[in-house]
Amino acid sequence: MQHKEEILLFLLFIQFALQSLAVISLENGGYKNIVVAIHKDVPEDEKLLTNLKELFTKASSYLNTTTNGQAYFKEIIIAIPSTWENKPQYEDVLKNYFPSADVRIDHPNPYHENDPYTLQPGGCGEHGQYIHITPHFVKELHGETADNYGPAERHIVHEWAHLRYGVFDEYGLPGDPNYPAFYLENGKIVPTSCIHRITGWIEALDGGPCSITADGTVSEDCRFIPNVQNEDAKASVMYLPYIPSITGFCDHTAERLHNARAPTKHNTLCWNQPTWTVITNHPDFSKRAKRATFITTKPIFRLVRAQKGTAGRYVLVLDVSGSMGGEPIKLLHRAARRFIEDRVPDGDQLGIVSFGSKADVLHNLTRISNTTRSQLSKALPTKDSGGSTAIGQGLIQAVKVLKSQGELAEGGLIILITDGEENVKPLIHKILPMLEKEKVVVNAIAFGSKASAKLEPLTKATGGKGFFFADIKGKQQTNALDSAFLDSVTSQADLEFQPVQILDGTIKLNSSITFKKIDLDKELGKNTVFTFTSKNIENVDIILKSPSGQVFNSSSSEYTKDALHKLRIAIKLSESETGRWTAIIRRSGSTDVAVSVSVISEPKDPRIQPVRVRSWLSNVQLKYPAHAKVYAEVKKGYDAVIGAKVKAMIDRPLGPPVEVFLKDNGAGPDGSENDGIYSGFFTQFNGNGRYAVVANVLNDGDAKLKIGSKASAALAATKFKNLKDREKKNATSTFQTSEFVLTNKTKKPTEPEGEPADVFERVSNAGAFRLDDFKANDEDIIPPSRVFDLKVLSSNELANKKFVTLKWTSPGDDVDVGNATSIDLRASVIAEDLLERFTALESFNKTSVVDGNFTPAPPGEMQVLSVEVPNTVWQKNSNNSAEHIDVYFALRIIDDNNNKGNVSNIASGHFGKLEFASSPIFMVKAAEKINWLPYIIGIGVASLIAIILIFILTVVYCKRRKTYKPET
Repeated sequence: MQHKEEILLFLLFIQFALQSLAVISLENGGYKNIVVAIHKDVPEDEKLLTNLKELFTKASSYLNTTTNGQAYFKEIIIAIPSTWENKPQYEDVLKNYFPSADVRIDHPNPYHENDPYTLQPGGCGEHGQYIHITPHFVKELHGETADNYGPAERHIVHEWAHLRYGVFDEYGLPGDPNYPAFYLENGKIVPTSCIHRITGWIEALDGGPCSITADGTVSEDCRFIPNVQNEDAKASVMYLPYIPSITGFCDHTAERLHNARAPTKHNTLCWNQPTWTVITNHPDFSKRAKRATFITTKPIFRLVRAQKGTAGRYVLVLDVSGSMGGEPIKLLHRAARRFIEDRVPDGDQLGIVSFGSKADVLHNLTRISNTTRSQLSKALPTKDSGGSTAIGQGLIQAVKVLKSQGELAEGGLIILITDGEENVKPLIHKILPMLEKEKVVVNAIAFGSKASAKLEPLTKATGGKGFFFADIKGKQQTNALDSAFLDSVTSQADLEFQPVQILDGTIKLNSSITFKKIDLDKELGKNTVFTFTSKNIENVDIILKSPSGQVFNSSSSEYTKDALHKLRIAIKLSESETGRWTAIIRRSGSTDVAVSVSVISEPKDPRIQPVRVRSWLSNVQLKYPAHAKVYAEVKKGYDAVIGAKVKAMIDRPLGPPVEVFLKDNGAGPDGSENDGIYSGFFTQFNGNGRYAVVANVLNDGDAKLKIGSKASAALAATKFKNLKDREKKNATSTFQTSEFVLTNKTKKPTEPEGEPADVFERVSNAGAFRLDDFKANDEDIIPPSRVFDLKVLSSNELANKKFVTLKWTSPGDDVDVGNATSIDLRASVIAEDLLERFTALESFNKTSVVDGNFTPAPPGEMQVLSVEVPNTVWQKNSNNSAEHIDVYFALRIIDDNNNKGNVSNIASGHFGKLEFASSPIFMVKAAEKINWLPYIIGIGVASLIAIILIFILTVVYCKRRKTYKPET
């Protein structure tokens, strides 16, 4: 009971930290420790710093306004790169802030150019990854940025809401089938927005009238131009924040009334709830003390600059308590030795601490070199202490080691490895405030199934990452430990210089010779290391052949074998060929041998980046019934790699690993397709404890490289200056279809653009999550996933009957695993009915089916269903006119145990005749757009040809008349 109470106390203490971004904190409504980092390749410019301060000062005030005085920016760290000249006002730090910064000032993502955006792959209410802002956007604050975007600080608050609160855009995009810029309602065309009261004008890109198809689909080149002087529109920040009158988020009040019918991304992903409802449910607002009423919203800025040559600083904190005795301490010693001697880069600094009943410093912080590697290796513990488990003391000593040379601990990384529960004071929750104050990061490797449940809160609160090594009895290969060490040591380096892990897997040698093909893509080839580890390494030999046929074997200087301590063979090449390598693995004896194979390599030129993979988990603590969300970002710089084969290998507390295929189709945890972020759900739990996740990525020829990658962005206020000159009296919030020109052109489905990507293979360690309250029984209690992409493909009328064709991506039985059983489809002429009283509506049955059926397709497949809409639905005709009827549809998927998925997004079908433009004014405008010269030339040429043909035919006819002689 005492153990559970301690865990409960600790979880309560860090409840806010679990919901936070890295180490951002909130104090009386003021956000602290927000990191705005400038990329090292951004040229030095004092104006950039001046404008950043102004931008975030104004953004703080606007955030305070839009949150009704409940939040503002209190303290902001501006991280200046070491490539800039040092100045007295800069504080020197030994940390590279950029890789983990909340706001990143970097060169443009080609997809968004200078638009600020947030990488936001999570679901509703889940925080984003980071905000991206270009140097041009900041430096042109009072010039081009003001012209194109209006008040820039408003866009910062728009992105902050993405990042912090997990809300989504409330605008539509031209040509987007999921979130269109316009939609049809009661026979009128409505711009997609969070409220109905936004007024403006429409026009095509060329200034002419907009086109529309017979089913009411507005052409891609049509734009809604808002009336920025509209003083009535008070919401929403997530729509077009540059409109001066907008002072808040959509809610349920009259002046900011949320439009639940608009096909926005926010409505789709957040169950049609107002943005303010989602925000106020965030822990920042729902579970904190009320702050003082009088404050200044001006932030305090801390300017820090990484010292030139700043290298990583790490402290190994190793558990040597009694439970580590025997095989566990041997495994730990071998992996730690490989880490020190093979993985830590030259110039980085490393210290070692051990703990049992008390903590001891085994080696102070030492710069890594060929000489010091062996010294540090010799300091590693080789046996357990037989004592208790003083994790807190070990962490305290690690901070002291980071400060032992008179420097701040800030920026240091503590790598904690433990197999048990702490039982010596001070406990983790008591020293957590000290760790946060010192601004250190803690990565934790749970060594076995009994490691403390407090590791996940610890890593989350300090901005670290958790790993799990399942089998400490020596039956499993130790590459999981090596992978965790590698991930830790590379996390502090600039992304451009981080090594790429090409391969990390296990091969079972069941014959005397085994071949393994390894592809090294053309951007790599520097400091390439091929590593082979095995408990039986003495029975293994390696021959490595390069693409040109060069051989590396035991007689090569690059080849080393350690069959005593590290149990590995390593082949290290400072410069290596690119292309297909072949590893010939020889086994002596007749017994099967398992060999772990790892290959890492660095870019030859940091300016030309290779494909990189970054994987993560949305939550590291789950309570059953639940589902885990796994993500893998596959990109080359900011360019998305689409069409790759991505799967997550998940080690469970019991039994063999499970494969989960991750997809980039927008139907998984990541709601955007073809953005280079692959995602999937995991539900195959088999016990309480930790689950280790590793992402494997392969391109065997199908993947493509797409220029840029899309994310949640703020829209530029194009023609901002010109908008002010328009007449307010002509602005309107809805448009008659008669104002559009009818067109037969429809957007044809196209293959995702992109150039073929080179063949490659990658591995990325996503870390581990912990599951509690698992109940081992045969009852199925996990429902199918929610459908997010329900669409109406067509609406038709025939003989006073109404038919609709629907399309969606089918989920599975347990979220997206296995086949579900049935589809529960319902409809209403009142969209709100589907949100508020779905189960009270009449469900469609088999007699309604025209084509398809109510049996769900396999998970991940597209499903199409055509049905007749019952008279009982459309004859209600509540908010519709006599000429136009709108019918709204939603569905949920049900499994064989009657577990019901959440209700899908709402799709709308429209019935009634639409009237289109045919008035002279539109004909005149259309004529004005035509370049008549080609037509005039064409008519002239055609006339000339016709005259020549007539002349030739006349001559021929006359000749025939003269030679013709009638029979006598």
